[in-house]
Parts: sequence; structure tokens; C-alpha cells
Amino acid sequence: MTKLVVLSVAALTFAAPCAWAAEGIPDAAIASVEHMSCKGVPNEIRVIVRNVKRAEGLITADLYADTEEGFLKKAGRIGRISVAAKAPLTVFCLAAPSAAPHAVAVYQDRNANKKFDKNGLGLPDEPYGVSNNPRMRFGPPKISEAVFHVDPSGAIADISLKK
Repeated sequence: MTKLVVLSVAALTFAAPCAWAAEGIPDAAIASVEHMSCKGVPNEIRVIVRNVKRAEGLITADLYADTEEGFLKKAGRIGRISVAAKAPLTVFCLAAPSAAPHAVAVYQDRNANKKFDKNGLGLPDEPYGVSNNPRMRFGPPKISEAVFHVDPSGAIADISLKK
């Protein structure tokens, strides 16, 4: 089940970055992780990417506004960040341009070629995930399944990679 928590970024107590030994990491420890991308700016989204099997390549996150026609399309992307993948958990921040509903899509670019690789059938060949962790059966989710509200004080998107 997805956890989506809205919190005050100013209220976070940041700790030094650390390597995670197990997936059973307490939420308080996750919230205290500082990444260089986390600045405490308004509308900041703390992205928690779980189920990172290997610390290789990059985790890339794309930010989308609450519009169906632009969701998961390059033209609809309003923000992007790529960070080094850390197993089993990668945490970083992404600033939304406004306090409003947004969605985040992530993928692990294992070979760091800056592309979301697909196999011969056009199916994802790299681990991926979407905010709110919607069930994805025969295609991508709808924006309504992935959208969450970003307050001026910030938000958390907790995403589990699939594949």
C-alpha cells in the first residue's frame, strides 16, 4: 500500500546520508535522509524509491502536472532529476513549480544511457514506478491514479520499483 504523506519540509531534521542495510527502514530514518537535491524550497517533493535491487546506474524521476494528455509523455514533463541509484532505497528531492496536484514517474536507468530502455515488444526493460503505486496491467496508469497534492510546505512520494 502506498504511503503519501504531506509534511512540512522545514520541520524535517536532516541527518547525514547513509547506506541502507535492509528494506525494513523506519519511516523516521527515511524522512531524515538528506540528499544534495533537497533544499527545503517551497513545493519540494521528497521522492522515496524503494525496491532498488542493485546500486547501479541512475534513478530518473519525471514530474508531471495533473493533465491526462501530457502524462508520461516527454512534452508533458515539467521537471526531471537523475541521481545515482542506491540499493535498496534511493531518496532525493524534486521541486514542483507550484502548490498543486502533480504526479511522479521514476525508472532505474541501469546502463546510464539516459533512456528508458524497452525490449523488442516495447515493454519496459528497466525497473520503473509511478507515484501512488497504481496497478499497471495492460498499459500505463491514468493520471488520476498517480496524482497527489503538493503543498507549499512539501510532500512525499513513496514509489516502489516494478520489474
